[in-house]
Amino acid sequence: MTRGRIYLFDSKGICYRSDQYLSDMYLELPNGHGNDIIAAFLRRKLRNKSDLMKYTKNAYVKWFNHEIDDEDELVSSYGWEEKISINEIADDYSYILNCSGKSSTLWVDGNDFMIDKDEMIVMNFEKVVMKIRRGRGKKSVSLIDDEISICVSALDFYNRMYIGQYDEIDWSIRMRLISSENYREREYTRRKLYEAVRSIIMKDTSIGEYNLDASLGIWNEQTDNRAKSSYDIQQIMRYIEAYCRSPEGGTTINFYEPLIKGSLSEIGCECRQENEHVIETIIINSEHAEIMDDALYIYTLLHSHNVKGIFEYFTDDPIALEIVEIIDKMYKGLEQENDYINKINKVRKKIIFAGAITYGK
Repeated sequence: MTRGRIYLFDSKGICYRSDQYLSDMYLELPNGHGNDIIAAFLRRKLRNKSDLMKYTKNAYVKWFNHEIDDEDELVSSYGWEEKISINEIADDYSYILNCSGKSSTLWVDGNDFMIDKDEMIVMNFEKVVMKIRRGRGKKSVSLIDDEISICVSALDFYNRMYIGQYDEIDWSIRMRLISSENYREREYTRRKLYEAVRSIIMKDTSIGEYNLDASLGIWNEQTDNRAKSSYDIQQIMRYIEAYCRSPEGGTTINFYEPLIKGSLSEIGCECRQENEHVIETIIINSEHAEIMDDALYIYTLLHSHNVKGIFEYFTDDPIALEIVEIIDKMYKGLEQENDYINKINKVRKKIIFAGAITYGK
């Protein structure tokens, strides 16, 4: 049992502490939750008490499959005026986020300890194991062999969800079913349920008038801009890799010159063959990293066969999620694709730290 908490200094310098999370609070993916906290800090999803309350509630559901009552006390504030004491603590890991815009002082194991503005510190008991700051500008990330295809496939699935191609979920999970009969048995029902969910989530579009084979289209003016930016990144990565592997060109979509429609700047991208490996280096900023991180996270849910988890990212509509729970039950009994999930999470870790400055290890 690896226990941990989050400490957060808000813009007024008030420190809030999460309830104690009771397991898997170490750093490393796939099971450790530390990198998820780091990602939230880097993407500015943890800034104040309200963020921490929401994050803790979601963490209990997502990490520990434990529903939280509204009356549960999830966050406490410190009464000390100047120093926060982290001394003889009962937590294996402490994640301290300074969002106050100024340096603060901690009392750690009998000594003063400074945490700089916009800095995050990871502690293992009373020992600092990592310091993190949000980087500015762009950062390069190198991907090798199947890491490239994992990124491209994750981005592809992510933007397809935004345009309503929910049959992609069914197709992917179908490949894991024991027999085609199991897949066919309730295929019609699943498709109709997916259409019902789509008509709720995408109610402001005309997609509800069509069956599941239709989609909103990636360049439709009603398509979420995150999907367009995701597709931009996907196109560039796919195009550069294709010409690296086959300099003479080809006729598949991989060789189509990217058409950029999203609001983000284009990523930089170069690719080379080294011995028997293909290495692609992308140059991204924090906004690119956020989209790629989200896409990889959703992709892990797909290969965990967690359909409800996928849709919870895109909607909080209770009726839509009730229908999704019915769909989810139709896939029960399938084992998670753990080996592939581990590969996805290795790529995700690289993306999480893109744009971050880590030191003090």
